[in-house]
Amino acid sequence: MEEIIELTEKAWEANRNGDAAFYADFLTEDVVSVSQWGVVTDREAILKGFAENRNPYVRTDQSDHKVIMLGDGGAIHTSTVEIDLLYNGEHKQTMHIFATTALTRRDGRWKAALFQITPAPAQG
Repeated sequence: MEEIIELTEKAWEANRNGDAAFYADFLTEDVVSVSQWGVVTDREAILKGFAENRNPYVRTDQSDHKVIMLGDGGAIHTSTVEIDLLYNGEHKQTMHIFATTALTRRDGRWKAALFQITPAPAQG
């Protein structure tokens, strides 16, 4: 389970850095992304979004990790994430979200098949 948590930390780091190459390796071919902005089922559109990094995340603090194993070949990871982002590259905003990633083991490696983020109430 620690392997899954470490992998999601690397994914958030790649998100902060606009590292589409990480995601090109991490995502399944049929990946789905679900957020408050809609559903994206096109892998290339997801990768383009990471590469463009229009609203860069400058801080992503995960907490409340939960990992549910679905046999040897599947896992679900959930966490609460506090994100500082630069809206349009300049206006800092903070978001609080619940994040879920469904992972599958393919060729001996964990791959993300689904990402979902849901707004969470602000802490504090």
